Order: sequence, then C-alpha cells, then structure tokens
Amino acid sequence: MDTSTADQRATTTRPAGPLPRDLVDKGGRPFHARLYTRADRYALEEMYRAFDPKRRAQGLPPGDGESIRRWLDHVLAAGTHVLVEIDGEILGHLMVIPMSDDASELANFLHQAIRNRGIGTALNQLAVEIARAEGRQRVWLSVEPSNRIAIRSYEKAGFRRLPGSLWAPEVEMEARLTPEPDPAAP
Repeated sequence: MDTSTADQRATTTRPAGPLPRDLVDKGGRPFHARLYTRADRYALEEMYRAFDPKRRAQGLPPGDGESIRRWLDHVLAAGTHVLVEIDGEILGHLMVIPMSDDASELANFLHQAIRNRGIGTALNQLAVEIARAEGRQRVWLSVEPSNRIAIRSYEKAGFRRLPGSLWAPEVEMEARLTPEPDPAAP
C-alpha cells in the first residue's frame, strides 16, 4: 500500500468539537489532543518503537520496526486518528475505524510514561464524539478481561459489556450513540 495515500485518507475525517484540544489529566497536568497528519508519521513510528505494552493483546501493537510500519500503513488507511502530545512529544494514538455504515471500532495506545493519568478515559470519550459526528450508531471494542483499568475507563466513557463475552478471551464492549440534540430545535 502506498503510505502517502493511506496517510491522506486518514486525515479527511473531522470529529465533533474543536480539535486540537488542550486538556488536563486527573492530576492537572496538560496534554494536547490533535488530528494525525502525514508529517507525524515518523514520530508515531518512534512512539511505537519505544512502546512497552503491559501485554500484547491481539498481537498489537507489533513489536519490531518493519511490522510497525506495515501495521501503520494498514490502520492509517481509514478512520480518524488522534494523537496525544505532551511537551511536543507524541505519546498516544487513538483510532476510530469505520466497521460499517453504523459502527466504528475504537483502539487506543498510550505510551507507558502517561498511563493511569485519565488520558485514556478522555480519549475514549473523544472517540464517542468522533463516531457520533460521523453518524455512527455505535462504537465497538474488545479488551482482555484481566485489563480492569481499561475496562473501567471504557465504562466511564459510556461503554457496556456485550452479553456472552464475560468469560471469553476478549471482552467485547460497545457504546450506543444517539445524535447530539440540536440546540436550535424547539
């Protein structure tokens, strides 16, 4: 796949509300959320090269340079991609990938230096806004049952476990979306 074509398509979707956004984590420390651009590709690859996952759920993210490059070629080809920056360094990546006309899949990856600060919950909430703005009716994800911190974060953003996935190797969760109310409507 031509990386430049994938990168061009990845930047076409615009989420609801203003992006970039300057936010603060639960400790009051600032972070910046903004849309991915082609110019970010090298820095994003570098973030994944330095990434130390707690576990490699579903084999993601890949662990070596060439695999990271191929994976990014694939995932950046569609959807909305938001980066987390702190002090000018990319330390997080949110993906909202269309699955169908009415559903998107959510995935996010936070560098180990910024985990457990509430940034993931803020990104999960942003993912719901993005999917709603794109006209989706639901956002779906899967997570390891042992990853209780992530499950709580998803629940705070409005996700609920799907029946039948409690004892599966992956817990499936979804957020059902309703359109934002029109403030001009009577």
